[in-house]
Amino acid sequence: MIEIKDLYFAYRNNVVFNGSSFTLEDHPVTALLGQNGEGKTTFMKLLLGLLKPDKGEILLDGLDLGKLNEEKRSKLLSYVPQENDDSLIMGVSDFICLGGINRQGLLKGPDENDRIRAKQILTDLGASSFFDRRLETLSHGQRRLIYLARAIFQDSRIMVLDEPVSSLDLIRQHDFLRLLKEYTNKGKRILMSLHDPSLAYEYADAFVFFKDHRPFAVLSKNDPSFKERFLQAISELYDNRIRPEYIDGHLFLNCEQINK
Repeated sequence: MIEIKDLYFAYRNNVVFNGSSFTLEDHPVTALLGQNGEGKTTFMKLLLGLLKPDKGEILLDGLDLGKLNEEKRSKLLSYVPQENDDSLIMGVSDFICLGGINRQGLLKGPDENDRIRAKQILTDLGASSFFDRRLETLSHGQRRLIYLARAIFQDSRIMVLDEPVSSLDLIRQHDFLRLLKEYTNKGKRILMSLHDPSLAYEYADAFVFFKDHRPFAVLSKNDPSFKERFLQAISELYDNRIRPEYIDGHLFLNCEQINK
């Protein structure tokens, strides 16, 4: 369980969180939904310790994440950023094994067991042919898989992903999200930001809606009134310019009002 208590954060004069408090129960996949600039990425970076809150606490099962050192935090949280670092020039296997750097130390390079494990992860992801490739020779979408492999190699409890399917075509979006869902079968947890509520509905179990720099709805599929509240949250998120509806068990977004 993640508890956010009286969270304040601002970039200079741009306030992002102004005393936010909410709780995320333990679910296999939690999706953060909201338009650009509403605080999803900032929230993830605060959770990961990449940013420091001006005030407030972020607790994971009662542990204050702000008081943990990098090694202890890395055992709890791994990260797949939205943007790949295109300047990186290195082997794919070496990059994946970097996921264990906080466990094995900066000076100790990967051993044979590390490389065997890295190759197995790529095989599980259907990308074993990338193992002997160079990172700089891969496409943006292919590198998304390699970043995911590195996060899996890290073997943290919660994997945090920022817009993981933003650069993928429609089929690969679903393939990628199915892979993530399978990862939770091993007891791991996923927290990811998405723009598309219909994709989130298909693959997530809990949802946090961000608007006006605050979370205005925290929902779970376990809630008896979830479906109704989910539609209401989508309508509020888009100021009633999109009409969501369920058809044959799937969520569809009617955008006919978007230009009105």
